Amino acid sequence: MFLWTIEPFSSIFPASISQNITMDIENGYLEGRMTPEGFSVSRLVSTDLKNYLKSEYSPGHIRKI
Repeated sequence: MFLWTIEPFSSIFPASISQNITMDIENGYLEGRMTPEGFSVSRLVSTDLKNYLKSEYSPGHIRKI
């Protein structure tokens, strides 16, 4: 497979890939990563549609742990 691009190799294949961790919530889980400020949400997986309306589960939100 060939990849023809003007982007630098380091931007396509980063040296350090951060590992996502999960946090259980009611009727689902949050996916994200730990930062010095707390848990940074990147994804919500839930069977309860009301969870998608809650701002504390939105991507980019920092949850204190």
